[in-house]
Amino acid sequence: MAGERFYLPTEIVTGAGCFGELGRLARRFGRRALVIGSRGRLGLLERAAGLLTEAGIEPAVWAEVQGEPTLSAVEEARARAREAEAEVIVGIGGGSALDAAKAAAGLAHQPGAVADYHRGRRLEPGRNLPFIAVPTTAGTGAEVTRNAVLIDPERGVKESIRDDSWFPALALVDPELTLSLPPAVTASTGADALCQAIESYVSIGAGPLTDPLAAEAIRRIGRSLARAVEQGSDLAARSDMLYGSLLAGMAMTNARLGAVHGLAHPLGARYGIPHGTVCGLLLPYVMAYNLPAAAERYARVSALLGIDVSSLSMEAAAEQGVARVRALFQQVGIPSHLAPYGVTEDAFDALAAEALAQSSLHFNPRPLQAEDVRAILASAL
Repeated sequence: MAGERFYLPTEIVTGAGCFGELGRLARRFGRRALVIGSRGRLGLLERAAGLLTEAGIEPAVWAEVQGEPTLSAVEEARARAREAEAEVIVGIGGGSALDAAKAAAGLAHQPGAVADYHRGRRLEPGRNLPFIAVPTTAGTGAEVTRNAVLIDPERGVKESIRDDSWFPALALVDPELTLSLPPAVTASTGADALCQAIESYVSIGAGPLTDPLAAEAIRRIGRSLARAVEQGSDLAARSDMLYGSLLAGMAMTNARLGAVHGLAHPLGARYGIPHGTVCGLLLPYVMAYNLPAAAERYARVSALLGIDVSSLSMEAAAEQGVARVRALFQQVGIPSHLAPYGVTEDAFDALAAEALAQSSLHFNPRPLQAEDVRAILASAL
């Protein structure tokens, strides 16, 4: 039996206000930086540029991340990095901004086009720039993962490029940066974080090193998601969510994910459903499918979500966990059906084929064939 591998070379700095340390902490990586994010976060990107300038680092800003990152966006970002002669990339924002920045750093000096690597070309070692990640949403955990999820609109494909050299060198995890997040975005990104925590916990790649991380993530997110959505200025709830997302990211990058993410990528690419929303929508259906293979794990998930399972059988406790996740997502406004997004039954075969090609499905606790994927989609329709 192969041993469990746990690898996380990222330095993590946490705490309210730690973003103010950006300049001092970035100085070791070079004297020219490119700050990447979206126009919606331009004020924060400019604040980062100011902190870098104060530390003697020459900043450039690229604020053109729009929605989930495409290959062309990463191509533009890495061209800007080359033009600025950047020695370090700073990504600020949600998972999309961090993935775009991570890919720009990872491909900064690789030969050829970004599309080549999305199609499977091997990365040449030693050509990436150090990357600093500053998350402003509690969602993907991209600040501690080695992959960037990119969309190729030409092929209609949403897939990751991943490499151990793509782990951020530094993550600044400051819950104050999430206080202004709107309720709908808080709900969607939080659904993704809880999904990653639960999928990591029941993954066949889970083990004694990832279990405590995933379990604590489930506990924190489960108790604070609704409060963060309803009372956005609650720093304790925001901290729970951001640290829960961080822990889930640490767990999933080592334990991997499952059928929710395997299905979410083709659905997101084809129908433009926000990633966190589609993950939250699918999670109860996939949990129900997995019950026969992971009842013991889901029973523990129920307890972590605050359910008293002491008088319940393992199977009943596991079912309560599914019900609790469904109710929590309903409370925060996550939709429960795919049809309103234009998904129809005649697309199931193509979606199943695309989902089965995703690596996440290999780690799902209950194996899936095409008919199983179609059945889950039918139940979620």
